[in-house]
Amino acid sequence: MPYQAQVRETGKVIDLRDGESLLDAATRQGVTAIHRGCRGGGCGVCKVRVLSGAYALGKCSVAVLPPDERGVGFVLSCKTFASTDLVVSTEAESQDR
Repeated sequence: MPYQAQVRETGKVIDLRDGESLLDAATRQGVTAIHRGCRGGGCGVCKVRVLSGAYALGKCSVAVLPPDERGVGFVLSCKTFASTDLVVSTEAESQDR
């Protein structure tokens, strides 16, 4: 089932296809609010915070996404797959906690 992800700062809604990562969907739709990096879960450039919704997170580097960040909703968008609609934040300040 396809879902949507809303970027809180811009209000932009990203349509997610079945099995498509948040970053791939954003790229496909020209959404530039989510930054792109290695696309393999190792650089952390695409880190965002999920404010609401459920998702599956693929394999990511612990160096760029440590357990304490995962515990408060940070994800790498290249490895994030929605299981409900999502609301995400891209603000750099939110990543400083």
